Amino acid sequence: MRFLPKANPLYEKIPSNKIIIPDVLEKLGKGGFTGYFQHTAPDFEFYGIFAKGKLLCALSSASGKEKTGFEAIVMLFDKVLSASGEVNVYRMTADLAVCAHASIIGTRLFSGDEVRNIDIKSVFVRIKGQSMNGVVRFYTNERYGMMFYKEGAPIGFYHDSAASIESSPDESRKIAGLPGARVEICSTRTLEELMQYDLLQMVNLQKLWESAKTRIVSAPTKDQTTTVLPVSTFSSISDKKLLDLVDDISEVASAYLSKAGRTFVEKRIKEGGGPAQLLDATKLSIFLAHIEKDATDYDSNARIDEMIDLMKSEIAGRLAV
Repeated sequence: MRFLPKANPLYEKIPSNKIIIPDVLEKLGKGGFTGYFQHTAPDFEFYGIFAKGKLLCALSSASGKEKTGFEAIVMLFDKVLSASGEVNVYRMTADLAVCAHASIIGTRLFSGDEVRNIDIKSVFVRIKGQSMNGVVRFYTNERYGMMFYKEGAPIGFYHDSAASIESSPDESRKIAGLPGARVEICSTRTLEELMQYDLLQMVNLQKLWESAKTRIVSAPTKDQTTTVLPVSTFSSISDKKLLDLVDDISEVASAYLSKAGRTFVEKRIKEGGGPAQLLDATKLSIFLAHIEKDATDYDSNARIDEMIDLMKSEIAGRLAV
């Protein structure tokens, strides 16, 4: 679970089945929004941090497992379409959005250490000396307080009973002094560095949304068998549908491997005789093996298994409808 201030709401507690999530995200981007988008459902949370219309990061958390970036959006869409939930959108200043980025996917300097075991004064000296951008959060089971920093200097404070960002650290200090209080400190890069990245420009939200709907529709129910038909059984697939599928696969590859991913897909599709190879189980296996090798050679640290699994899901979902 992440903790972000809820001080300046744009929307609160909007049922997710009443809105089109990709449309909302795109409108926030086009509108130059700064703040965060949150979706909550049973055992699930999603956060997307915006600054001046750019989606700086995304995080999905379900059953203790977390996904970031492209995978987080895929998980969000699947969850929205398969379960009830609520959407909240809160405005922030750009500097506080940087702090939110730190809290969501930043570097953890401390991750729940007991305050009594730490020389807090030296920690704050370190924060100032390193010109840290980020958040200090003190918490117990019942309370939490947050201190926001820009270039090592405090720019605001917030706690669980606050209605707005405050200028005094008094309440956060009180929470730090409670029995058993713990501290989490997260840092990130400057706003200028973070603004070089925009997740909205890296993914096609509408295609991800359509793919998620296809997966939900084609997913077997409890009364259905889970046997998957060989791809070669699909004999009446239009050329346009095949081209759309290739484009979807390219989107997946580029999300994991940047421009190189799309290049790999285009190369292997051409070498295999065109999109029709995706209809043949043997040729499809060869295609995916080639893509896996290309990806491994290009970046062995990428989440290649996840990428291939998502490609398989895209192919099975598209061709099953």
